[in-house]
Amino acid sequence: MGTLLNDVVIVDLSTVVSGPFAVRMLTDQGAQVIKVEAPGLGDVARYMGSNRNGVSAMYATCNRGKDIRTIDLKTSDGLDEVLELLDSADMVVQNFRPGAMARMGLGWDTLHARNPELICLSISGFGPEGPMAGFRVYDPIIQAAAGICDSQVDPSTGGPFLFQGVLVDKVTSLYAAQAAFAALLDRAQQRLATGTSEGTHVEVSMFDSALHFLWPDGMYNHTFTQADGVDTWPDYSAFYRLSTAGGGHLAYSVVSDDEMTGALRALGLDHLFDDPRFSSRGERVTRRDELLEMIEAAVNASPDLDALLATLWAHDVPASRVEDRAGLATHPQVVANNSMQIVDFQPTGPLHQAAPVFTVGD
Repeated sequence: MGTLLNDVVIVDLSTVVSGPFAVRMLTDQGAQVIKVEAPGLGDVARYMGSNRNGVSAMYATCNRGKDIRTIDLKTSDGLDEVLELLDSADMVVQNFRPGAMARMGLGWDTLHARNPELICLSISGFGPEGPMAGFRVYDPIIQAAAGICDSQVDPSTGGPFLFQGVLVDKVTSLYAAQAAFAALLDRAQQRLATGTSEGTHVEVSMFDSALHFLWPDGMYNHTFTQADGVDTWPDYSAFYRLSTAGGGHLAYSVVSDDEMTGALRALGLDHLFDDPRFSSRGERVTRRDELLEMIEAAVNASPDLDALLATLWAHDVPASRVEDRAGLATHPQVVANNSMQIVDFQPTGPLHQAAPVFTVGD
């Protein structure tokens, strides 16, 4: 585990994924986290997906390493207990709907007056203002509203498609964790410069996170403000497809001319270099779709997936087998990178977990 945030204390009031997963990343970097849950059901993520001893794997992954406490914020005693925790904390993280914290007596003005150095990280669905600010949301709702579904293609209908997983929740977690680091850095720089520091209220919305995440590829046909002279491309999803070979599935990408050349050689299509339709780089680009159809047919006809992958790699063509998730723990690259670890979490017991994506020091 990392050591960057060893002296940082965070109170986590958030639930499900967007907030808890962001805070879990800070926990991995050494932060001391107190997670507050309401009595009774607590965080609904406890019951989402496979579970052991009544606690789900999703909840365990998002909340391991935290000091989990049950406090009823609807009572005066519970509110006082949380306020006391916040008086000495560095950060509070919450993903209630806009206005809920203030209604509970935990609004930014109240918290800032009690602990001027406290950082408040607020995560919401659509943001604090606007016609949809107060709407209840889940991941698929934001995928639909932010254009992510429109950037995907349903293979069976050609229509819009939902990403099959809590994409926006996890993307928002990444942005929120980055914002938390930035706020902590800003406060530390204040102390270095003046000897004193003041916390700030940082707001992250799932909607804005989804738009930001979508933009580089999903919006490249909607980026230029002037239409004149713009050479549009098919949506990026048109280039994403899986192939079959030797009874299995694989992904490969032929983007550069070198990769195209390597694929033709790997698949025994060298004769196409003498074909006037494909003999120059310009012709291969112009007739790319026709050429890719020939490559795909050769891939599909390959009787041995392992042999095909070895040949593609030998010719420097990016490719991978579609791996079974159940076998990832023994994948040679996972083993080489120490990309998975076993972490204890009570009451579930040991968990397979993805390792932190960056480490510090030796």
